Amino acid sequence: MSLRQGRIFQFGRFHVDASARTLRREDAIIKLNSRSFEVLLYLVRNPGKALTRDELLKNAWPDAFVDEHSLAQSISVLRRALEEKPGDNSYIVTLPGRGYQFVSEVQVVGSEVMASENGNTLQEVATADRANASGILFQKHRVETSVITSEDKEQRSSPVSQSRLLIRAVAAVLAVVAVVALLVRFRGPRRTQPNHELVERQLTANPPENSISSQALSRDGKYLAYSDFLSNNLYLLAIDSGEIRQLPLPAQYEPVDWFPDGNHLLMRANDGELWKMSTWDSRLRKLWGGNADGEEVSPDGSHIAFVKDGGVWLMGADGEEPREILKSDGEVAGAIAWSPTGQRLAYIRIQGPFAKRQATIENCDLSGGARTAVLSDPDIWNADDTGTIAWLADGRIVYTTSKGGDSDVLAGGSDLWSITADPSTGRPMGGAKRLVGWKDFRALGPQASADGKRLIASRYHHESGIYIGTFAFGNQAFAPLRFTPDTWYNKVEAWTKDSKAILFSSKRNGRWAVFKQGVDAKTPEALITGPENYWLPRLSAEGTLLYMASASPNDSSDTTLRLMSTPAEGGARSTLMMGSYYYACGAAPSSSCVVSELKDKQLKFSHLDPVKGRGEEIARLDGYQSPRPEWDLSPDGSRLAIVDEGQGKGEIRMLSLADRKVTVLPIRDWKWHSLQKISWAADGKNLFGLTLSDSSFDLLLIDARGNPRVLYNVPIGTGWIASIVPSPDGRSLTFTKRSYVYDVVLVENF
Repeated sequence: MSLRQGRIFQFGRFHVDASARTLRREDAIIKLNSRSFEVLLYLVRNPGKALTRDELLKNAWPDAFVDEHSLAQSISVLRRALEEKPGDNSYIVTLPGRGYQFVSEVQVVGSEVMASENGNTLQEVATADRANASGILFQKHRVETSVITSEDKEQRSSPVSQSRLLIRAVAAVLAVVAVVALLVRFRGPRRTQPNHELVERQLTANPPENSISSQALSRDGKYLAYSDFLSNNLYLLAIDSGEIRQLPLPAQYEPVDWFPDGNHLLMRANDGELWKMSTWDSRLRKLWGGNADGEEVSPDGSHIAFVKDGGVWLMGADGEEPREILKSDGEVAGAIAWSPTGQRLAYIRIQGPFAKRQATIENCDLSGGARTAVLSDPDIWNADDTGTIAWLADGRIVYTTSKGGDSDVLAGGSDLWSITADPSTGRPMGGAKRLVGWKDFRALGPQASADGKRLIASRYHHESGIYIGTFAFGNQAFAPLRFTPDTWYNKVEAWTKDSKAILFSSKRNGRWAVFKQGVDAKTPEALITGPENYWLPRLSAEGTLLYMASASPNDSSDTTLRLMSTPAEGGARSTLMMGSYYYACGAAPSSSCVVSELKDKQLKFSHLDPVKGRGEEIARLDGYQSPRPEWDLSPDGSRLAIVDEGQGKGEIRMLSLADRKVTVLPIRDWKWHSLQKISWAADGKNLFGLTLSDSSFDLLLIDARGNPRVLYNVPIGTGWIASIVPSPDGRSLTFTKRSYVYDVVLVENF
């Protein structure tokens, strides 16, 4: 069989000759590469039809291994060849999240006629009848073709012809209605739809020291863009094949969303600025110079919504006309989700004090009006100040909830939920439904593909380790080593008086307990266990063990909270005080203990008898800004060193227990944001402090004059230091390091 005649397609001023493989504009030939011509040929053969990207790739390039980026590049080449200007869609229209459509009227002025060897002809056109080198036919379609002559045009335009066409059309419609009626009347029994099992797949597995910092799912659900904390790289993962493309960038940028064209990403810089990046050449263009959060591109790619200073903002896709559309009573969280129609925006509104915050999912129109509440649930907003949502194609709003309350404890885990809201009005439709739950993990940042069939979330947990390093004053480097090899959630609290063992709290078997472990031992010894939670162990100079107990830890409103004591060698447990307290004891034989209580920003100090309980009041400090007390008692029991993270000052307040006077020790060369923790060194002169900078948590040695020296640091985003405890003999320093572990998980059939 051979091809005897080529097919010519005419639209506007252009002609496409399938046989000669040329594109003409009037008399001029426009050069196109082979791939672009194949795409154009398939488009003009299917005018008016919405063509998905997969269909174009499958039929235009069946024998080539290419991705959607190549297709988008060919579409861009065709737009230039057809002289389409930005915003002009005379020929090719992009269908956001789907594909493309050729919208110009196409006239066929020639037909492809296939002739067999005996001369017979067939009106059969193979739109993708191309074989590879092995002669394998990839795909074949049958279409009807015809040659329209001038006589045909006149006959079709005559009144008689038009009436005949109308009669035929009406008859065809009636026939279809009759067939449908018969099918409805005599259809068989309905088949029960099979239940689909939820599918989860982990997409990333970065090490704790360089975890995932941000991620974004492409609109077609095929690509994952993500970044890590320690490099300037962007990674593009082809989800189905597992192939990864690494793009080095000039600085750290986080991918937050994809544009519908599949060729550009919305990126956020460390300072909150928004940038648009090409996945072709990594070229960056600045869109917004202020601080932004919760950014998301509209379904059609024409606008970007984000949160700034507790309000919802909207701007064009190129950063034009930024404007605040909603000033919420309370505070809008850093979470924005576009409705599938692009007519509304969903967000999380936070109200109330920090300890009793209320979180509500609301939505509004693009002017900030017609506000509608969808769901109120305090668990939407957790202690990490995170809460994110996604609005799916079927109308479901997916959100996360977290139990446990304390960012230092992942008790209760995290769940993904959904509730349906009308995309046009925003009104809720039905109740909430649990999609998936992760025990001891927290879920963040749900994002869905345009069709709503694929969903990603960042699932994270904390890895905890206790480290011990030998310390010597002078210029000797401090090189700590991990002491606890297990992955239980541990926190070092104190040393034994002989500096041969440490005391630590550990959350295992679902509850907190107090353990002791020698520095040369491989396993710990349980000191305080039972049906409740026990933590914050301290040893008095006489050897009494103090600790906190409660049915549910880390909740200051818990009425079961109490300060308890027991002899170090074991014995009866005594309740000293009811409530939430912080306490410390001196190391000298004659030194006592001190207990503090924080209420209404007033920090009250009192003497503490390890057997009898609270004694005489020492002093009160007003205007304490931190939510928890941070102070330490000197080894001789004479002074308190107090820091207030909430004030953001580089100073240590010294309270003398003898005369109740307060002096201030300023830290020289202060360059940090806050001083978070403080501990006395064994000599009673130097101190250890924990500070926060733009890039890291820094462990400092501070001498008696306030001169700091950085001993150890943890980069921001990789973790933090939860406690610092120097040994009584002055030779060692132990601390608790928490590490973030983020993994991106793909969820399907949800």
